[in-house]
Order: sequence, then structure tokens, then C-alpha cells
Amino acid sequence: MKKGIIIFVIVVLVIAGLAGLAATFGKGLDSAFTFNQGVIYPVKAHKIEKGSISTKVSASGFVEEIEKSEVYIDTPLKVNKLLVDVNDKVTKGQKLMELDMDELISQLEKLKIDRNVQKLSINSPATEAEIKKAESAVKAAEVALADAEKKLAENKSLYAANAISKSELDASEKAVDDAKRALDNAKLTYESAISSKDMDKRVKEETLKATELSIKELEKKIEKLNNSVLSPIDGVIVEANVQQGSFTSSAMPAFKISNTDKLRIKAKVSEYNMRDVQIGQKVVITGEGIDKDANVLGKVESISPVAKSNITSGGEEIAVEVLISIEESEVPLKPGLSVTCDIYTNEKENILLAPLNIAKEDKDGNMFAYVINEENIAVEKQVKFGLVSDVIGEVLEGLSEGDLVILDPQPTHKDGIKVKVLN
Repeated sequence: MKKGIIIFVIVVLVIAGLAGLAATFGKGLDSAFTFNQGVIYPVKAHKIEKGSISTKVSASGFVEEIEKSEVYIDTPLKVNKLLVDVNDKVTKGQKLMELDMDELISQLEKLKIDRNVQKLSINSPATEAEIKKAESAVKAAEVALADAEKKLAENKSLYAANAISKSELDASEKAVDDAKRALDNAKLTYESAISSKDMDKRVKEETLKATELSIKELEKKIEKLNNSVLSPIDGVIVEANVQQGSFTSSAMPAFKISNTDKLRIKAKVSEYNMRDVQIGQKVVITGEGIDKDANVLGKVESISPVAKSNITSGGEEIAVEVLISIEESEVPLKPGLSVTCDIYTNEKENILLAPLNIAKEDKDGNMFAYVINEENIAVEKQVKFGLVSDVIGEVLEGLSEGDLVILDPQPTHKDGIKVKVLN
């Protein structure tokens, strides 16, 4: 009897408890536990719509000048006057300083005088006089030989007639021999004079050529020095290593000039991100030295054909150098600024998009999502994504514009369940 009373009391208490819960939670409890209709799953959902998607890779880089130049003076010369200073704007061909070139100009004038003297001395009057003298000596020796030979012929006739002695005949023969030797010596002297004249002329002509070559080299040197003090480009003086009154040094540039109006970015793209980077892709440029609201856009201009190893704070990294042209900038950029380059590797517009967290993967590797129909029933559909970014993807198959799909489906969600959309 007592046992039955205890059971009755327990049943009453359970019913009272359920009634209290119903009174406390109201319709929420009824909707959560509707025994006659089955379980209703509360879910968050997303409506499939068209939009734009893009993918990008990031790379660090720095701003550099496309056009820059260094001015060197290869001859130590005194700087008479400085015409520009650091941060001055200069134009191509503008004179930067005046150099003391008096000594070089004096050397040039002396060489020109030497050249004129050498030209005048090529045909020397003294040499011509020596040749004429030797020529006269030959003619005189020829006459003497002819006379000696004539005398010998006469003496031979006289000796045959016993009119002269043998000694007189011998003397006349010796006179002919002496005249022949004298003629030979005269001819040798004449030929030597002619040869000396030719040799002397050739030597003087070669000396003249050497002098003319020295003049041309010095003129080129002076011209080069005059051109070296002219700015080779339009730009700004960013460094000056000369002072007025001091001497130039060939070991360092006298001036460094940069054209800050023509800039580009040299970036390094990791080997892992390189495969999607192509010439012509859009680049968004940001950095600590660029205002956050400023719009700075660029374009991939060129890609290095080789990858290089770089030492970074995280260790060794293989990267490819990419040059980026600056197409649009709302703020002035400065050479040397470090920047971050977001290279947009793919962009598509007016396509079906869906969050990536609508999909699950089955045991075969297929992706599927749950579409909520008009009766709030979840219908499983296989889906296929195309281009994907961080959180969204291009829908290629399985979904249509306007479809309502479950976000972040759980293991308890199955095809055919009834759901209640919370958002």
C-alpha cells in the first residue's frame, strides 16, 4: 500500500515538473521537442548570389628608381666651383660644377705647337744640301775617272812608241784605279745621303703621327671631362661627394642623381606562390610609409627567369624577383620605401558565389551541401567549386542563384531533416 502511494507521488511530481518547464520556456520547448513531428534542427543559412571573386599572393618589396645615375671624374682635378647641392633638382645636360683644366689645356697647346714644328722639319734644307753636295762629288769623280782613262790610253800609245817609261805607264794605270775608287766612294756617299733623307723623313712622319694621336687623345679627354660635369638625366641630387676647392676622386662618384618621377617596385615572390603570377596582373601596394586610405596600384611588369636563395629572419627562402610598374598613386612614393604587394592572380565578376563552409566531404572525396527547400527540408546536393579565395568560392555545379544553403553543416545533419533557420 505504501509502495503504491510513493509511486503515485513520484508521477505527480514528474507531471508537475514538466508543467513547470512548459510554463517557464513556453513555445521554445514545444518547438525544440515536438514529438509528433520529429526533431527540428536550428541552423544558420546563406543565400546563393552572384558577385565578384579574386585570389592574390602577397610579396614584400621596396620602391626603387627606374632611372638613376652616378657621375664619376676619372682624373683628379681641382673643383673651382660647385653649381648644385644635395636635394637640388637638375635637368639633363645641366652643368654641375666647374673644374680646373688649365694644365690640360696648356698641354694641348704645346702638342699643337710641336705638331707644326714637325710638319715644317719633314723636308729639311740641310739634308737637301748634303744630297746636292754628294751628287756634285759623284759628277766630279766621273769627270776625274774619264780624264784618268783618257790619259792612260795616251800613255799606252806613247809607251808602245817608246816615248815614255814603264813607270809612267804604271802611274797612269794607278791613277785610273784611284779615280774608280773615288767614284765608288762618291756614289756610296750619295746613296747614303738619299737613304738618310728617306729614313729621316719616315722618322719625322712617324713622330708627327704620334703627336697627332696624342692631340686627339687629349682632346677626347678634355671633351669627356667637360661632359662628365653635366647631369646625364633629369632628377634630384641625392648624394654629393665633392667640395669646392678640393680635388675629385675616381674611387667614388662625385654625384648620385635619381629620377624620383620614374619609380618601380622590386618584389620577391616565394616559390610556393610563384606558379600563378603572370605579367600584366594587377597589384595593390601598401606599406608603413603609405597612407592607409591612399590608393596605390601597380602591374606586374617582368618576372625573373631564375629563382634565388634569400636569407630572411625565418631562415633561407627561395624566391623569384618580380618588377612591378606603378600605374596609379594618390600619394608621392620615395625610393627605398618597403612595401607589401598584393598581386591579384585571378579575378572573376558576376559569377555564383558561396561560402566555403557550406560544404562537407564524403568518404569518396566528393563535396556536397544542404539546400533548404520551401518546406524547410534539407536536401543534399553535390557541389563543385572553381576559383576559391580565403572564405568564398566560385560555384560551378550543384547550386543555383537564390538557393538557401546550411552554413557549417554538422555531423547530425542529414538529407531530409527538417530545419529552422535562425538568421
